Amino acid sequence: MVSGEQRNSQNKGYKFRMAAFIFGNRKFIRRWPILILLSVALLLTWRNLKHAQKISKIGGHKSVESLANDSCQKRFLEYEETNKITLRKDSSRTRELRDLLKCRNRQLRFQKLQHGEYWLLQNLVVGRKSRLVGCAESVTYTTNGDYTFFDNLETVATRWHAPVSFAIHTPGYDLKATLDAIRYVRNCLPGSEIIKDWVTFHVYFSNRHMPDFVPYDEAEALCQPPICTVANGTLVPPPYTQIPRNESYKAVANLTYPINVGRNIARLAANTHFIFACDIELYPSLGFVDQFLDMVAKNHSVLALDPKQPRRVYPLPVFEIETGVQIPANKSELLALYRKQQAQIFHLKVCPTCHMIPGQEAWFNQSSSEKDHELHLFSKTLRKNKFKAWEPFYVSDNTEPLFDERVTWEGQSNKRIQNFAMCLLGYEYHVLDPAFLVHSPGIKEFSKKDSSRLQYAKEMTKFIKTTIEPEYRVLFGQNKACRT
Repeated sequence: MVSGEQRNSQNKGYKFRMAAFIFGNRKFIRRWPILILLSVALLLTWRNLKHAQKISKIGGHKSVESLANDSCQKRFLEYEETNKITLRKDSSRTRELRDLLKCRNRQLRFQKLQHGEYWLLQNLVVGRKSRLVGCAESVTYTTNGDYTFFDNLETVATRWHAPVSFAIHTPGYDLKATLDAIRYVRNCLPGSEIIKDWVTFHVYFSNRHMPDFVPYDEAEALCQPPICTVANGTLVPPPYTQIPRNESYKAVANLTYPINVGRNIARLAANTHFIFACDIELYPSLGFVDQFLDMVAKNHSVLALDPKQPRRVYPLPVFEIETGVQIPANKSELLALYRKQQAQIFHLKVCPTCHMIPGQEAWFNQSSSEKDHELHLFSKTLRKNKFKAWEPFYVSDNTEPLFDERVTWEGQSNKRIQNFAMCLLGYEYHVLDPAFLVHSPGIKEFSKKDSSRLQYAKEMTKFIKTTIEPEYRVLFGQNKACRT
């Protein structure tokens, strides 16, 4: 028989062996995930080596997706190298204005941002010269639209010949149409080189109407080369003219156009001290940017440099011309059309007071045939009394209130609210001469298409009176002479 002492000794030995076994197993348990990972890594490495050998045997071709991405990046790098813009030296005018304005240069860089309910690809495609333009070197034309407005871009860019900041509404599959349009206007038009130089494109879309695909960066946005001509050399029709408006995502989804969102996006992206917030269908007289900067450099008093002075902006008179008439280059040509009744004040038959010129008759009678290239301040007014419904387009230092984004294009009054705020703040409007704007040819008259907006306008007018106007009077001050 086994004695008690022997039994205790055996039990202790058993416990010791079990403890050692368990301890060893714990070490093993800790190590087995590492062993499994090493085994998987070795297996994957072996399979990749086999796959690489197989590819080398059939000519070393990459996968279609990898090849496309590499080719895209290669083409973009070649494009960047070929079209590299040499950093320009500042002119004496630029140096003088930069010291006067105390502004800082800022490069345009691509960013993915949130803007309220909208996703914004800011500076998705940047103008080659606009990218490095100095803050006091130029004036940025800030504008907005969707792909159906691209037919105006070549005219705007060639006449402005300076930075253009273009914000484009691209909900859903409208983004694809927009990217096709961008590639086309940058490569297939007589003015494509100017567009490449100066126009910077931003795209934005609501988070409730996301596209299926969003380009990762500028290289991917420009990757797919456009087809500009067919076999016989004929120019391919612009893609933005081939999709009926009623088939756009915006139309199918019954969306309104957030015009003031686009206006603000284009303004906030500008890298120059002076901007010109404008609608893309309005074409400037030739040489305006240099005329304006020359005027400021020669006479600093045109600016409100003293903080105690009332803030000021610089409107351009706006006209519309008959269809088929050549767009006038200067005031002399405009006046010739006006005398032949082929040109008139913008929206004269729709809203006579919206774009009338302060000192209008004197502006028409002041001939500038000898000094068409010299700009000067013509008249000064406030947005009240006779001009309480005025909706001017003007050059500014980009410090005036932003546009109210609750107002849509369909609701009308989208510019009036901002000018109402400026009236409350005491802004002065210094009208320029001989510069002007001309709307895309065609005299505007009231139509059934406009009548479809009346319900939107009625609801928006009520909202403005009951909500926006009281808010603005709290935010910007009280002045009974100011009206929305």
